[in-house]
Amino acid sequence: MLYTLFNSPSSCNFSLLLKYLSKNDDLILIQDGVLAGLKNSVSMKKIIKIKNKIPFHVFGIKNDIESRGLLNIISKKIIQIEYKDFVSLSIKNKQQIFW
Repeated sequence: MLYTLFNSPSSCNFSLLLKYLSKNDDLILIQDGVLAGLKNSVSMKKIIKIKNKIPFHVFGIKNDIESRGLLNIISKKIIQIEYKDFVSLSIKNKQQIFW
């Protein structure tokens, strides 16, 4: 399953999104969703806690990270990808949920 977070984690029910994650799911942080990947943020701590229990991948769109000036404060646990990689993940995952 592919989960795509477009909104800031403070603007949505981010905790609920994390509860839906299952083994080998993919989570993409895009647009303001990249704010969830900030080092030492509450959201990133929640992601790490879930990742310690369930293996899943967390991606961030590099262009969105850069355009918001977050490149130096984004967690190293976020796999930075280009938009073309987002398309590949969309094709790989038959089911998708947008937040």
